[in-house]
Amino acid sequence: MARKKAEIEEVEMELTPMIDVVFLLLIFFIVTMKFKVLEGKLATELPKDVGVNAGEVEELLEKVEIKIEEDRSEKYGMRVFVNGVKMPNLATLRSKLEDFIRLNDEQKATLYPGPKVNYEQVVKVVDQCLLAELTDITFAGVVWDA
Repeated sequence: MARKKAEIEEVEMELTPMIDVVFLLLIFFIVTMKFKVLEGKLATELPKDVGVNAGEVEELLEKVEIKIEEDRSEKYGMRVFVNGVKMPNLATLRSKLEDFIRLNDEQKATLYPGPKVNYEQVVKVVDQCLLAELTDITFAGVVWDA
């Protein structure tokens, strides 16, 4: 017997359900999307002549910059400078820092260790800062010429 050739049925693709699903997904993602909020950027113009800071600044805080250099001829193998003035010993350093604290309770200090200064020397200076009750210390990562 001869085989009958099966008739090939052409199937039409229904696009309506696919378009419906695409629109539902699009609506879902639009509704659930969170927009980035620009924080801290307020377009305001505040008056400059009135308010809390209207007057002149009476006294500016003096910066406390402590530099440590390696010097093997010194007692602890280092030289310490406060605002460019060499401190002969750690007791003088502490008294100088206490003077700064007397002027302002919220005094801040920046510590600049030299390139060859070791941790022990830095800890000795930080100890003197803490004994003088200077607790806000910033370590600078700048390498400066010795």
